[in-house]
Amino acid sequence: YNNLMSTRGFTLIELMVSVSIFIFMTVLLVAKYGNFNQSVLLTNLAYDIALTLRTAQTYGLSVQGQTGQFQKAYGVAFCKTTGGNCVMGQNNQTMLLFSDTDDVDNTRKYVYGTADTVVNKYSLKRGAKIVGFCYSESLSSCSGPDTSANRLDISFLRPNPDALFARNGTYSRQTQYAKIFIEASDGSRRSIVVRKFGQISVEN
Repeated sequence: YNNLMSTRGFTLIELMVSVSIFIFMTVLLVAKYGNFNQSVLLTNLAYDIALTLRTAQTYGLSVQGQTGQFQKAYGVAFCKTTGGNCVMGQNNQTMLLFSDTDDVDNTRKYVYGTADTVVNKYSLKRGAKIVGFCYSESLSSCSGPDTSANRLDISFLRPNPDALFARNGTYSRQTQYAKIFIEASDGSRRSIVVRKFGQISVEN
């Protein structure tokens, strides 16, 4: 009889406390995993955008041709809204890798237009979106998106690896830096930095 009494199990209160602790730890782990997952996806997306820009740079410097010509610029077009100075089909969840094939008079506008050739169209997945741009002569002044910036086109033309920036549809010789800000569904952000001399990087 004494041995049976000494091997009794949990009381109801002890069991409820144990289950509560287990549920709390599970919810905390799931919440943290969700935030971690969003962060990883957003970082991967930022590197995908940087890789797309590098692809445009490679095409612009190499012998990648369009319509039998090899002196056309290649670029990537971004928009943060639909309409305005953005071309139909552009929005804050797409980016276009294009060849500037409508530059028949060599005016060098370096801007995507409906007459240009779309090499590839990319869609941002899982609720991620482009939330803004910043272009400036100094990177220190690009801490956040410029509210007046709705569109950004970045092109490359042989023989130089330099980036050619078009701000809101107009080519700008003065621009030395550009940032593309992207945001995940949880509000976290990353930025892709492109420098005039062709360097492309990803920042938190």
